[in-house]
Amino acid sequence: MAVILDGKVFDAEYMTTPEEIKQGMMGRKELNGCMVFEMGKGHHSFWMRKCLIPLDIVFVNKGTITKIHHDCQPCDLDCDKRYTGIGDHVVEFPSGTCKDSKVGDRISLYY
Repeated sequence: MAVILDGKVFDAEYMTTPEEIKQGMMGRKELNGCMVFEMGKGHHSFWMRKCLIPLDIVFVNKGTITKIHHDCQPCDLDCDKRYTGIGDHVVEFPSGTCKDSKVGDRISLYY
């Protein structure tokens, strides 16, 4: 499983079940590659609650980036900041990975 962004190939972990999507990056100290959330098309909201590392959060619809939130910082149990966008997938990368990416860029998600 892989993701191709800006000509670079990233190993990908795919989250498809409600439990996997809910858990996401909570409690993890590292992310090698990226994490892909299969969401179904719609408006989605993510937060950094209980995350331990900063992330770039990318919303994707039909293989095109629709929104990028750069350098999303971890927060504690009281955080209420949400990162929203429209798409059928959301991809999380270690912070800084998407610094050269922009809305409208193509991203390939391989299962």
